[in-house]
Amino acid sequence: MMVGSSNYNWEELEETAIYKGDYSATHPTVKLFWETFHEFPLEKKKKFLLFLTGSDRIPIYGMASLQIVIQSTASGEEYLPVAHTCYNLLDLPKYSSKEILSARLTQALDNYEGFSLA
Repeated sequence: MMVGSSNYNWEELEETAIYKGDYSATHPTVKLFWETFHEFPLEKKKKFLLFLTGSDRIPIYGMASLQIVIQSTASGEEYLPVAHTCYNLLDLPKYSSKEILSARLTQALDNYEGFSLA
């Protein structure tokens, strides 16, 4: 049974990310996202993978084969990021500060299972 790899290369995940909508690798919100993400401890990064892909493991061919997509949304910064696990797609609102982005992303990661956001 294949369970995926545990050889995490977080920089490769960033390098191979695809951006949609208003976002690009140089957009201020995207830069804040990656700064925040890279500061997370390993367990929180794995929690993000679980949130985004449905698994905290990476494909056997590595992070480059994961192909995550980050797209802008029209919702305000009071909204949480939303993951579409079937598409490895993250709807990321435009946040004005690293603190707000970190708080919203952490809230989404800590409460995404079941109906705990109700």
